[in-house]
Amino acid sequence: MPGLPMDLKDQIRLLLAGQETIAPRDVVAATGLTRQAVHHHLAKMLESGEIARVGAGRGTRYRRAADFAARYPLGGLQEDVVWNQLLDQLVGLRDAPSNVRSILTYAFTEMLNNAIEHSSGTEADVVLWAAGETIVFEIADDGVGAFRHVREKLNLQDDFEAIEQLSKGKLTTLPERHTGEGIFFTSRLVDRFEIQSGTLRWVVDTLQNDEAVGEATSRRGTRVRCELSRQSTRTTAETFERFADPETFEFARSAVRVRLFKAGGAFVSRSEARRLASQLEKFGEVMIDFSDVHEVGQGFVDELFRVWAGQHPATKLTPTNMVPAVEWMVRRVLTAGRG
Repeated sequence: MPGLPMDLKDQIRLLLAGQETIAPRDVVAATGLTRQAVHHHLAKMLESGEIARVGAGRGTRYRRAADFAARYPLGGLQEDVVWNQLLDQLVGLRDAPSNVRSILTYAFTEMLNNAIEHSSGTEADVVLWAAGETIVFEIADDGVGAFRHVREKLNLQDDFEAIEQLSKGKLTTLPERHTGEGIFFTSRLVDRFEIQSGTLRWVVDTLQNDEAVGEATSRRGTRVRCELSRQSTRTTAETFERFADPETFEFARSAVRVRLFKAGGAFVSRSEARRLASQLEKFGEVMIDFSDVHEVGQGFVDELFRVWAGQHPATKLTPTNMVPAVEWMVRRVLTAGRG
């Protein structure tokens, strides 16, 4: 068979840019080609070094061959030194638009610094793909795991609660050296942000304006993955401004996605409300996003919008994206509270 058609190569590249790995069946579904033809084309790309194989047999998957991969001892490591080395070595980073390069600089250095100062690990693998339309980096350390670290430091019930607190921002287990803003802002700056730790994976999809928590293969330490399109028009300044007080420029606003805090779409208890509201007093304003929540109980709403809000008058809670049933209950509780 002749060389790989350009249109098919672009389709495969597009698939690989959108996810960590792909299986042959993914290419079959996207291109309509036979499984035999797909295997032939993937073999050609593998031979050329454009992609790399992961796994074997029926579990074989493919990923973009990394433009950079190295393992660093964490002791004495400086994140800015590593980033400047990457800029020196990779044209794909240097020629990225300035706003994209600025976002990547912030995200990479913040995430590598977390591995250096919080992971309790000894080394970290840094992998970066810079030649494609989507620039991707991964940082994987061999430490205790981010969710476990937060859970143990803050005496939380489980790793889900750790994710809940990380999603709000201003969470740090080392307050004398960190503000706790790095993960929050990185997850809002890049197109897709993912942390895998223990048996859980937390994903923030900025393009889809969505977040999710799911199961993952158990792993030691923490793996962080960030993806950003070269065509992104996002800037660090406008993203910081969205969550800053216009007068003091302090990180004063946050957004909480209620659905992230529980499997299912119903929230009925006061304890659920108290858990959701934990640490929100650090902000002046918080958007409470009820997307995909179909039911709330009177106790949940009363505890959050009357009891907690009354105890923390400096924090304004604003409910958004409510279905009619949720909006009715919120209005009912707020009206009764004013009565």
